[in-house]
Amino acid sequence: MKKTRVEEALVRGLKEALEYERGQKKLKTTQRELPNPAPQWNQNEIRKIRREILNVSQPDFAVFLNVKTPTIRAWEQGKKKPSGAASRLLEIAAIEPRVFSQLARRR
Repeated sequence: MKKTRVEEALVRGLKEALEYERGQKKLKTTQRELPNPAPQWNQNEIRKIRREILNVSQPDFAVFLNVKTPTIRAWEQGKKKPSGAASRLLEIAAIEPRVFSQLARRR
């Protein structure tokens, strides 16, 4: 009886796993440094990024972060907290504000 492609792939994979276990095969590995989770931002820090670092209005800041203006307002009033992705964008804005200027120029 002829083996299917899936069966052949499974057998080949199991043979490679055994070779690895016996020390006959080395696996390719890649190591990367990953950042820590994005920090949690309070309303004063968010306002500082917007006003002092980027020097933009709430509507413009919302465009930079791809959120709605009421979201920015809620963050700055302490009514809501930024999501994980938004927190990472705020971190980028604080570290490298020129990125946002470059985005604006590409429009």
